Amino acid sequence: MTEPFLSVRDLVVSYGDFRAVDGVSFDIDKGQTLAVVGESGCGKSTIARALVRLVTPTSGQIVLDGTDIAQLGEKQLRPLRHRVQMVFQDPYGSLDPHLTAEKIVAEPMRDRSRADRHAEAARLLDLVGLPTSALDRRPAEFSGGQRQRIGIARALATSPDLLVLDEATSALDVSVQAQVLALLADLQRERGLTYLFISHNLGVVKQISDRIVVMRAGRLVETGSTADVLHAPTEGYTRALRKAALDPTTMRGRKPRDVVRQLQGAPA
Repeated sequence: MTEPFLSVRDLVVSYGDFRAVDGVSFDIDKGQTLAVVGESGCGKSTIARALVRLVTPTSGQIVLDGTDIAQLGEKQLRPLRHRVQMVFQDPYGSLDPHLTAEKIVAEPMRDRSRADRHAEAARLLDLVGLPTSALDRRPAEFSGGQRQRIGIARALATSPDLLVLDEATSALDVSVQAQVLALLADLQRERGLTYLFISHNLGVVKQISDRIVVMRAGRLVETGSTADVLHAPTEGYTRALRKAALDPTTMRGRKPRDVVRQLQGAPA
């Protein structure tokens, strides 16, 4: 048996006396998708922020490909940050409105020549289904689905192994949502990406995930294969989730675009 690509053990994230995440453990195999589901405020987005080290866990382990990143300082984290990138819920708030799509996507490539950055930005935009003409346009000139594609292209600019997708399709209408899910599936198949997919929508989760973790009040209440959890849940809470449309979890505190640079290894 091979070791999981990401192994989270007894993860705790506390804010004073409040435990936003309370002793959560799970694994994700390379090239697989783990969905984390639950109602608003259950700790899903806090897990996402801990995995990309926007917050430092109070205790527990986050073992990424053999390295525990849970308590590493920023200097130690910097060479690892490119391996884990985040795609945010808000496809507009996560993009700097003053930059063109080319500059947004090319921002992580600061050590490359201008010509290389231009060529790679064009390639990545093409990869996510946007034309070359998109390079010179700003976020306000795109639809919500197109903005999310730019966000995905930007995340791919560091050649990551793991994408943390925090409600990445919840702000999109159903038809656009399906297109973005298809894009994510294609990218995973072509590039061997590993996904942690956070959602309140079990219909979306059914389409994209291999395994599911169900959260409630900071704790893991059920986990298993997607088929088992959705079709034969053992917990009443999971059964209730199947019957209710729950409010999406939002990023609180800093706007997504204010943390993008940190995720890419630069000072925020």
